[in-house]
Amino acid sequence: MPLPPDAYLTDDTGRIIADPTRFCTGHTLAAGEPLAGTGAHQARNILIRWPKGRWEHSLRIAAEMPDDLVAAIDSAVEAGWRVNLIDRKPDPGGCIIVFPQAIRCDLPLQAYPALIRAVAEDKDLASFGPRTIPPSCVFVCTHGKHDACCAKWGFAAYKSLCAAAPAHGDDFDIWEITHLGGCRHAGGALVLPAGRKYGRLVPADAVPLLAAEARDLPYLPAFRGTNHMQAPAQVAEITALSQLPTGTRCTAVDEHTDTNDRVFTVHTSAGAVVVRCWEEKVQSYGACSDLKTQKPIPSRSIWRGTLIEHDITVEAS
Repeated sequence: MPLPPDAYLTDDTGRIIADPTRFCTGHTLAAGEPLAGTGAHQARNILIRWPKGRWEHSLRIAAEMPDDLVAAIDSAVEAGWRVNLIDRKPDPGGCIIVFPQAIRCDLPLQAYPALIRAVAEDKDLASFGPRTIPPSCVFVCTHGKHDACCAKWGFAAYKSLCAAAPAHGDDFDIWEITHLGGCRHAGGALVLPAGRKYGRLVPADAVPLLAAEARDLPYLPAFRGTNHMQAPAQVAEITALSQLPTGTRCTAVDEHTDTNDRVFTVHTSAGAVVVRCWEEKVQSYGACSDLKTQKPIPSRSIWRGTLIEHDITVEAS
């Protein structure tokens, strides 16, 4: 059943407005929870093509999966891999995409368990016919059976990204994906292999997001953080880039160890800046289901940052 119109209103800049009593996206916006610092994601990913119509609540187990496939997925998770399901239309056929190897194997369902076990056991994959993939894969969470916000804002963002991608030739592969974490920040997306996570995406973000990613730059209005950094370092990077000229690149984030505060030097193509980060608390629900059951509202740690020192010489990026 489609959500009512007032569930996905946007303001005059295209940002999401949602009823905070009915949708977790609206609730976290009303609570003042920022996107910055919520970009954590595992580095090792197995992404399995499985029909979206068979997705259930789980991010990796779906309806009609044979037992040997479920067992292979479980063994991969035990070995430290994150496993998600992906899909898109009208692209036919089975496939598995693996990062950080950045390969795609097109193969029948019957071969899925063997490939997944080979990946998890770090075996040679040559016999599975791996091929290279486009420079950037954009995975957009549209997992409506996990959270209503992901269905509404995620799918709208996915369609717009699909429409915008052809302008970049073969540079982007756009997929629907199961739960990425942070349903309350829908619409959410993950760009691999860059490891950049995005949130609160709306259709108007598709063109500028791909334009930024085509230059290997984060799209700052919806940037949650780079997945390999801890939350305060993500905030330091975003705080710095937000204050520097458009197109500035972050090259490294180093934490100072001689202070009681969380202080970082953010090295960029425009020079180095020093950012102080501090922790605060907000209360927000993590999913629409929590709103419906009226559970006690959990307290979450968030991070904020401010520039305290800079020595900027603008250089060509």
